[in-house]
Amino acid sequence: MLLQPKSFVEPQTFFCRGFALRMSIHDCMGRFVDANALSLRDKPCFKCTQGQDNRANYSKT
Repeated sequence: MLLQPKSFVEPQTFFCRGFALRMSIHDCMGRFVDANALSLRDKPCFKCTQGQDNRANYSKT
């Protein structure tokens, strides 16, 4: 379940190594949390260090 924030500000984007595409920080966090909460080991987001770093950096802002 990916929910976008209710804002007109463009979300920060980055290049995802696991999916090899540009994605927003919100999509990354949603996929990371879903994969780890549901233990979806076949998803690239499971235990992704890039997702952990993105979530930590986003929480600081």
